[in-house]
Amino acid sequence: MSLKMLIFDYKDAEKKFFKRHQFHDFDIEFFESSLNETTVGNLPQEIKDTASVISVFITSEITPTILEQFPNLMIISTRSTGYDHIDIDACCNKNIKVLNVENYGAHSVVQYTFALMLALVRRLIPALNDSHSFKFDTNNYVGRELNALTLGVIGTGAIGTSVCKIAHAFGMRILAFDYLQRPELTKNYHVEYTEKETIYKEADIITLHVPLTKETQHLITKRELALMKPTAIIINTARGELIESEDLYNALLNKNIAGAGLDVTECEKISLGYGDITEKLENSDKECISKVIITRRLSQLNNVIITPHVAYNTQDSINRILSVTFDSIKDCLQGGHANQVN
Repeated sequence: MSLKMLIFDYKDAEKKFFKRHQFHDFDIEFFESSLNETTVGNLPQEIKDTASVISVFITSEITPTILEQFPNLMIISTRSTGYDHIDIDACCNKNIKVLNVENYGAHSVVQYTFALMLALVRRLIPALNDSHSFKFDTNNYVGRELNALTLGVIGTGAIGTSVCKIAHAFGMRILAFDYLQRPELTKNYHVEYTEKETIYKEADIITLHVPLTKETQHLITKRELALMKPTAIIINTARGELIESEDLYNALLNKNIAGAGLDVTECEKISLGYGDITEKLENSDKECISKVIITRRLSQLNNVIITPHVAYNTQDSINRILSVTFDSIKDCLQGGHANQVN
């Protein structure tokens, strides 16, 4: 007998994977919508009663109210590394296993991180904007070479480690911070582990590669921004809430730092336009609405690049995510703990 599985946040790029792979042990239904307290009401009761496995992306929001709707749910698998969109305590209380996907972005996210760096350092956006009117002023496109710059890497997990390796290939000086240091980075790639404050003061480019936790929320505020060089650029492809967005906006507006490349923002389910923004704003608190306004203001600055959380978004990465997702689910059903976070 096949297990009932519901896949939410289903994207066109994922359809290619399922055309090439068959999962006869699962009775799968696909939903392009995210799963949240609004959309769960649109599901037939029979589907909610029989679902054993749910797969979501970060655009879904799994709350205790959601879990109450699925009496036979055994597994929630998020097609992401981060799982802050899932109430882990509530899942534990119901003995629901939560699975994630580690390290899928060690290529895609890292490459995108450097795409943002190069676009800002080489003044690509002003040049592209001028190309639309075909009126160029090369005085506005004077950039820097990466080999002449110091990179500060906050977090040297799988993605941060790969960033260090590529930065070394570019000939950059590399400063890094992590509570768990990797000696091989120091030995083979000349990475200098130091304190965060040293990175803020000395780095020309600072890139964030840490998960969102209570300790890392608003890791970067006006205090940290004040320590940075006026020529510094900050890159965030991790989680939007790592940076206090209003402080970042003020620092950029006042030229305390030189630029920002953001693939993630605070309250991004609203600010980056997932779903009906009018409905989402009506159901959001004032603080989140203020973050949306700040994000829109940030997007108007010519030294800021904002993209809608797509650093991971390559066909190769999506295929890896789905492959690991099903391997982990099968392992969990057999009593294993691969990629289990609770």
